[in-house]
Amino acid sequence: MSPQDAPAEQSVILDIEAGIAQLFRSARYVIRRYSAEVHPELQPTGFSILRHIAQSGPSQASSIIAATGLDKSAVSRQLSALRALGLLATRPDPTDGRSSYLVTTPLAEERLAAVRRLVTLDYAERFETWSGDELTTFARLLERFNDNPPGVPR
Repeated sequence: MSPQDAPAEQSVILDIEAGIAQLFRSARYVIRRYSAEVHPELQPTGFSILRHIAQSGPSQASSIIAATGLDKSAVSRQLSALRALGLLATRPDPTDGRSSYLVTTPLAEERLAAVRRLVTLDYAERFETWSGDELTTFARLLERFNDNPPGVPR
């Protein structure tokens, strides 16, 4: 980058940052909406944890903490709430009787399937004018962007 390119590049970077900030605002809105679809009392953090367990399979609290970056006490509170709402159950570890795994319940699977249908409809509508190539490129660039978060050592 030459010195004369710096202001133009900085402007583009600031435009990207503004777009990402808007993306976060939109994401917070839809996560609240999807959380309420699963259960009216489900908090967005609990929804994120539930979705993680549904995607990853039986999980231990320590792996949820590592994957989400959430505080241990926050995860513990959300896991208790998810159990109370009938969305999570605990199963013993077949290889270690002292340990257990968290698993989604049939109710959670049913509600998450409904949310997946809603997500598909929501995003199909947003992307209806995009070509297949544009969608593929967007997915690839988004993955590349997310593989290198700022402030995380490489």
